[in-house]
Amino acid sequence: MALPPGLPAILAQARSQAQAPDELEDLPLEEDPDGDEPTGDGLYPRGSVATAMLPALSAEQKSFWKELGRTFKGLVVRKKDSKPASIPEAELAALFATGFPLPIEDFPKAKLRDTFEASRGRHRNHHAIDLGAPKGTPILAVSDGTIERLGRDRRGGITIYHRDATGRFVYFYAHLKRYAPGLKVGDRVKRGQQIGEVGTTGRTFGAHLHFAIFRDADSPNPWKGLVVNPYLVFSALIGPK
Repeated sequence: MALPPGLPAILAQARSQAQAPDELEDLPLEEDPDGDEPTGDGLYPRGSVATAMLPALSAEQKSFWKELGRTFKGLVVRKKDSKPASIPEAELAALFATGFPLPIEDFPKAKLRDTFEASRGRHRNHHAIDLGAPKGTPILAVSDGTIERLGRDRRGGITIYHRDATGRFVYFYAHLKRYAPGLKVGDRVKRGQQIGEVGTTGRTFGAHLHFAIFRDADSPNPWKGLVVNPYLVFSALIGPK
């Protein structure tokens, strides 16, 4: 797993270009879609997720990813209180090596906004990225994996929980118009496969996709653990603007 050339510089640029609150007025207003609603067990009863082995890192690689995690304190936080957190270096390397696309194909890079720390009430942060697009725009699976849960939540509307192939990360897609025809819990999906369409379901105004990355191998509540800033991940994968 080679070190990505220029990655720290790209992430630094992405962080420096994070939008101030007064620059976010054109984004849809929403409550926190992945809130504290009871959801049931989904596909996996608690503790049944089998995580895959990750490639071993060299000392140089381990040092690189450890330093990256230290440098960008906002990359991983605890969902419940937004305090900085960390994940093992091998997991961080695997996440960035996935090479997944934006969940909305051809989304303009210039329109990416870092809304990860945006306020969603007195005790809530957004912990996600919003990708505005017309209703019916295809939503793509960002990696190979398994559909863990499909549901309709009070805040998130029509949602998808998609666990990655390592078993460690869960991708959350909210406010959908509909699922792709025939999509069901337990389906194995491929990176780039259409899994739904952009909509306005749930508590939101304006068509967009709310996308989050959770890290917690202890199902059924991965959205209660750690969250990764998708803006920084996407910025690193697509390069500088």
